[in-house]
Amino acid sequence: MCWIYDRIEYLSTPCGKILITDEHGQNCKFSVKPNSYNVDYELYSGTEDEIILETDTNYSIYINTVDLEIGHIYKIRLYGGKLHYGDSDERTVCVSGTYNCFSIAIGAYDPNEDEKLHQACDYSEKQGLNQIVYPPKYDESRLKEYDVEMLEDCSGFSFRLIDRSREWIYFPVAWIKNAHNIEEYEGAVELWTT
Repeated sequence: MCWIYDRIEYLSTPCGKILITDEHGQNCKFSVKPNSYNVDYELYSGTEDEIILETDTNYSIYINTVDLEIGHIYKIRLYGGKLHYGDSDERTVCVSGTYNCFSIAIGAYDPNEDEKLHQACDYSEKQGLNQIVYPPKYDESRLKEYDVEMLEDCSGFSFRLIDRSREWIYFPVAWIKNAHNIEEYEGAVELWTT
């Protein structure tokens, strides 16, 4: 792989530092390379003011699973600016925000999204509910690779390695100077990270 940064303890952004920590609060090393999903974003799409947004800061953070303990909880989060729920797509979700005149997003891929939904449907049916409610605990024997959840404060994600079938766990991250429209620029970084 063509690393931009190899085995670093934090990634500096204009919005703060991104760190990965273990259960004891110790920093974990990770590597960074360009995000393979790097498309143009049409700002004000379909209007006379339409412009194309691009950024040089569209990355993927990679954690080698050899460095992780199965079952331990790790966290990837931004220390600095406040983030909120950003957007989601099939098996992906991101948190985003604007701070210090930059919009930023951190994304996550959930390899167990379909299984979690299946278990939620089963749980809801057994409870006699007419809506989907996620169970308080999943049947972990049916989960694979790793589990990922958004942190309650939306500053990032917690994740836990389930097995060693994957060599890397990755989290896309992107930021861009926000010229004047928070929602549109956050939309761009959300697109790049989901």
